[in-house]
Amino acid sequence: MMHRIHFLFLAFLLAAIPMAVTQPAQAKKTTPVTITLPASALFQTIQQLLPLPIEQNSRQFQGTITLDSVSKLAIHDNLVSVQGMVSGKNMRVTTNIGGQDIQLKLGKLVLPVTCDITLRYNRKTQTLFLRPRFQNPEHGQSNSAKTLLPLLNGLGKKEYPVKLGNISPFQTRIGTRTVSVQMEPVDIKAVKNAMILKLRPVVGKSR
Repeated sequence: MMHRIHFLFLAFLLAAIPMAVTQPAQAKKTTPVTITLPASALFQTIQQLLPLPIEQNSRQFQGTITLDSVSKLAIHDNLVSVQGMVSGKNMRVTTNIGGQDIQLKLGKLVLPVTCDITLRYNRKTQTLFLRPRFQNPEHGQSNSAKTLLPLLNGLGKKEYPVKLGNISPFQTRIGTRTVSVQMEPVDIKAVKNAMILKLRPVVGKSR
């Protein structure tokens, strides 16, 4: 439903580290290494990716919803908290009056939002699960909030899986063979102002 939400954590990690495949029979596992990704690095990467569309499949509302800006990002207790501005363009709502569907034009809507994204990593399947939760405004609800928040809150009803697989940033050629050093994700945690990644180097011959 919402493929674009993956960018909040994975855009920085996966865009910087290319993926590759090794032959398991020739792989050799070693001791895991720990990599720390500060919140400031993730924040800067998100800024470069804006604006980002937010997908929604509501039958009642139509239009384009976009994350326009991010003013604050914090990481703590397996949560990535983001504050920013969301806008809806060409928004329309379909309502039923007297048995007939009537479409009302709402135009452009702008809404400041706070979103907490819960992270959960499954080592066995090498899958990172993300669940977004949007907070209600502190000072009442504007027309923008009444329209956009139900759409955004609908995204938090389930977890969104992101398959990681093995990460391979290093490749070298020895004779006629190309040897790759993959990084197998062992654990991913969100702590105070940083992401902690434990990766196990796996050396093998590339296909």
